[in-house]
Amino acid sequence: MNDQDALQLQLDLLLEQATVRQLNKIVRQASEAVLLLAGNRDMEVSQLRNLLSVAVESRSVEVVINFIRYQIARNSRAWGIERGSFGHRVIEDLRKPLQGWTDAVLKEVTDRHPDHAEGLRERASVRLMQLYLGYLNRAFYAARRVDTPYFDTLKELLNSSNS
Repeated sequence: MNDQDALQLQLDLLLEQATVRQLNKIVRQASEAVLLLAGNRDMEVSQLRNLLSVAVESRSVEVVINFIRYQIARNSRAWGIERGSFGHRVIEDLRKPLQGWTDAVLKEVTDRHPDHAEGLRERASVRLMQLYLGYLNRAFYAARRVDTPYFDTLKELLNSSNS
């Protein structure tokens, strides 16, 4: 293994460790978004699974946002067209909180390797987006299977951890 390979492995490990430290925030944000779907009978598990597939295949935040806009136009009852509705909330999360998580991850990496963090922003952003959408999918899947009690339990858990 040469020095360049060793450095790349070290950067990959630092990136992964910094990403893991954002998981609680990511899970909370995804769970809060899912609460907007309480009582929504039009959203299907397959729609969020398709969204996650787009994120994994495209590896592009902008492609995912474009896909969500398409879904909002195509099925407004499931995704919502009003500001603050589920679809718009997910887009907002992919714009603002995702940026904050990415900045935090990059700060950790650049604190250790300031000269070698170039090009990591997009990798970090894509990975964090995929995690967010994965947890969004999981939370909705559980909510859809258990229905109202799960939404109530999820809301209670989020409220109790804010205290």
